[in-house]
Amino acid sequence: MKTFAIIPSAGVGKRFNSRLPKQFMKINGIEILVHTLLKFQKARNVDEIIIASHKNFIDKTQKLVRKYNISKVKNIVVGGKERQDSVYEALKSIKASLNDLICVHDAVRPLISSKEIDDLIDFARKKKSVIAAKKAIDTIKTGNKIVETTLDRNRIWLVQTPQIFTYQILKKAFDKAFEENFYGTDEASLVEKLGVQIYFYQIKSENRKITLQEDFFFARHFL
Repeated sequence: MKTFAIIPSAGVGKRFNSRLPKQFMKINGIEILVHTLLKFQKARNVDEIIIASHKNFIDKTQKLVRKYNISKVKNIVVGGKERQDSVYEALKSIKASLNDLICVHDAVRPLISSKEIDDLIDFARKKKSVIAAKKAIDTIKTGNKIVETTLDRNRIWLVQTPQIFTYQILKKAFDKAFEENFYGTDEASLVEKLGVQIYFYQIKSENRKITLQEDFFFARHFL
């Protein structure tokens, strides 16, 4: 059983207020994307890495892969308009067996440890469908300007990446989603529509997504 890591890196970072996509911003002298890729390069359970890049940054991505000798990167594909499109393009490029694992991870989550990646993959080998998540700590309420109700935080999980599924499950989920013109916010939302049981993996390491400037400054203390 092989494990393929898909790293969607085609976003332009509109919320980050920068001309350069945030995955190419540097933290402690190294691009965020490179920090992320190196974690997967060092993970013993990862066999191959596929990057989905914006067409304007294919060359830049290739140069970074060569510069840092990230040998597990086997392909860089042109991503699509939405994140889901980018992951699908990467998925279609993979020659995998049905039970091989596909591990999707945001390019701008560079803080995860290689050990955590390996532990997640070990868990996914047993459960087939696994997503990284953290239990909610804050009280969570619903409403639109006015509070409607309070949710039971013991049943609330804050979902992150990696999200890992067998190739068979994930390919079927993506094919179905595009047939129905359905766009989800993550891979799990597509797999859920198949009725497949998905397991939470409570992540231990810091795994913040670099979305805003404050996240960028936060990450500097961990990399």
